[in-house]
Amino acid sequence: MQFNKAKKGISYIDKLVTLEILPIKLKVQRHKFDLYRSITHSGFEFEDDDILVISSKYCSISEGSMLELDDVKPGSKARAIQTRYHINERIAEIILREADYVFKGVPGFLLSVKDGILAPNAGIDKSNVPYGQVVLYPNRPFETADKLRRQFLVHKSINVGVVVADSRLMPGRVGTVGIAIACSGLEPIEDLRGAKDLFGNVLKVSFKAVADSLATMAVAAMGEANESMPAIVLRGVLVTPTDRKLSWQEMAVDPELDLYFRGFKD
Repeated sequence: MQFNKAKKGISYIDKLVTLEILPIKLKVQRHKFDLYRSITHSGFEFEDDDILVISSKYCSISEGSMLELDDVKPGSKARAIQTRYHINERIAEIILREADYVFKGVPGFLLSVKDGILAPNAGIDKSNVPYGQVVLYPNRPFETADKLRRQFLVHKSINVGVVVADSRLMPGRVGTVGIAIACSGLEPIEDLRGAKDLFGNVLKVSFKAVADSLATMAVAAMGEANESMPAIVLRGVLVTPTDRKLSWQEMAVDPELDLYFRGFKD
């Protein structure tokens, strides 16, 4: 088993499978643009059964999900948050608007949930956008993923799975990993309950986070700074294809049932 450098990326090679991680360098965008056109005009040659992992931020910019901070008028709650947690009052106002709910805060951050994802500041980000602006999560990321997949089918007659990915801090760990905001064309979760492990023990609670695992592979290749590679193609990945209409509820755990939330609740 070994890693080999391929012409356009990295190949993971063993006797059974070759997994390629192929980055696509795209033009820096500052305003609303055509996402499909930007990706397909990159010169990259897509193949049937490729999985396209696209940065959620790039999707957000494509649909214009950005705000000028100077245009945001903070309310009394936002001003109270600024005083208590040292967060810009305009950003605090956006967080309150965007978050499904907020748990609590620490200096500089509000711990919140957005579309089933535990995210500092509801996923709002100031990096890799023009000064004075913030980028939000995509408005309807599953619809964005579905639209991209349909466009590949219609215009190129190939089936491409799509994952919209973001980077996320892991509790108790240094650095970021990937997380799937949305996906289309592949089952995001694999239910392993009832299967047996190497020693014959029956798995009772195990699920594989397929979409999140793909997002982590891609985010590692995308980078976090000035790489300008918001799209990654994963080739040779074995997934379960689907035409079902998916939603974030399939990948999220209710906070009342979540292991970590329950453990820290008191």
